[in-house]
Amino acid sequence: MREEEIIQVVPAQSGWFAYGRDGQGGAEFLAPVALWALVDSSAGVRRVVGLTAHGLGHVSRVEELEGFVEYRHVSQEGEGT
Repeated sequence: MREEEIIQVVPAQSGWFAYGRDGQGGAEFLAPVALWALVDSSAGVRRVVGLTAHGLGHVSRVEELEGFVEYRHVSQEGEGT
């Protein structure tokens, strides 16, 4: 039985991050979302998940990061002006 299959991938707009908390000390972290993927489960449920890059050619699901809590958008207002 397959878990989830990626149907489509699109680039994430700047400012999207995975927010999480380190289980040891409760330190917060933000990991940039590079791509959004539409996935289809074996039960026929479709959802969107964030993907993050690790080095060259390595991509993983943001939700698999230890301590992942939620997706957050951080406004970049005022930059470049």
